[in-house]
Amino acid sequence: MALPLSERIPELSALHPADVADELQRIEAPEEALVVLRLLPSRLAALSLAELDPEVMQDLAALLKEEELVELLQFLPPSDTTDIVGELPEVRQEEVLSELPSEVASPVRDLLQYPEDTAGGIMGDEYTTLDARSTIGDALDRLREPERSQHPVSYLYVTDPEERLVGVVSFRDLVLNEPNTPLSEVTNRQVTRLIVSDDQEEIARQFEHYHYLALPVVDESDRLVGVVEANDALEIAQEEATEDMQLMVGLSGEERALTPWHRSIGRRLPWLYVNLTTAFAAAMVVSAFEETIAQWTVLAVFLPIIAGQGGNAGMQTLTIIIRDIALGELNPGDGRRALMKELCIALINGIAIGLVVGLISFLWKDNPTLGWVVGIAMVMTQLTAALAGVLIPLTLRAIRVDPALASSIFLTTATDIGGFLFFLWLASYALERL
Repeated sequence: MALPLSERIPELSALHPADVADELQRIEAPEEALVVLRLLPSRLAALSLAELDPEVMQDLAALLKEEELVELLQFLPPSDTTDIVGELPEVRQEEVLSELPSEVASPVRDLLQYPEDTAGGIMGDEYTTLDARSTIGDALDRLREPERSQHPVSYLYVTDPEERLVGVVSFRDLVLNEPNTPLSEVTNRQVTRLIVSDDQEEIARQFEHYHYLALPVVDESDRLVGVVEANDALEIAQEEATEDMQLMVGLSGEERALTPWHRSIGRRLPWLYVNLTTAFAAAMVVSAFEETIAQWTVLAVFLPIIAGQGGNAGMQTLTIIIRDIALGELNPGDGRRALMKELCIALINGIAIGLVVGLISFLWKDNPTLGWVVGIAMVMTQLTAALAGVLIPLTLRAIRVDPALASSIFLTTATDIGGFLFFLWLASYALERL
């Protein structure tokens, strides 16, 4: 039988903070996780706290005494400290910041003024700047300063006296040129930059497009205020992918496998009610054709086939459109072209599938009328799926709603209602005329 974590502190102390965080998150009761956290060495406890999922971090930070939290935060860089303090109620935020040393609290206060899902809220303040008026020799002397040794040096940013971003300089140019060479002569002034208000989706797009190790962040006056590292962008991309995947099926975007059950219920149940409402809408369509189904009972066999194929085709289209919107590859003017492409694919696929399912229906039930009804309904359902798969996310984007927001629920409603309506209407027509 495995020992409880509280009795495995020496073993945990040898692990990476991210691995310790994984172990803490497996403890169901926050109070029990807190016991383990308190037994860890302070620095490891602080780094592990910063690695926790936001919900678990929030629970543990709320349980820590003020003096305990203040002690732990002093081991963390400002960006991680901001993440933890930002999970606290506003009143407690100020209490904790007032107890921190000014050199720790000041950069955290600066970062807290930005929303957490913007470049300002994500950026770190550990970077190296060089004076545009200096020489290469001056720049090298600055890099040798002890306080610079702890800063990441993926890029060296050049700023003017007002701290506005002028450009970037490479180590290669610093090493290969004479010390008395003006820094301005080797500065690359074509610098991709982020604005503090850029949202995290834009940040992920910039890193995906340019493949940089870091991007500078400037304020509205073009003053350099921070840097977003590539590892931050990777985390953002993972969060965005998780959120979009969950939102498409009516989840919150924040749920994990070990999220407490009572929180999961509160997030899932509302969307299940929405889904129930849309299911009744589809049921009402079927109900309108009760007499047709009563006269031709075999129709009930083919209803799930029509709806299922429509839903699958619609999800293919929806996934492509949401992916391109998320990556910025589908501009507002591209909607018509994407729609025409998907309608063309739907028509070809609909005819191909419709011929097969129509032939099978005819051979299975020995009824040619049923065959053409099922076949034509399949084509029309495929076209409906293509329309819904393109128009639903584009409409949500147009009204400034996340296109991933439960799109699959609305898509399923459209394909179910459309498929049932076309199939049963064609069947009614066949019964009346043929």
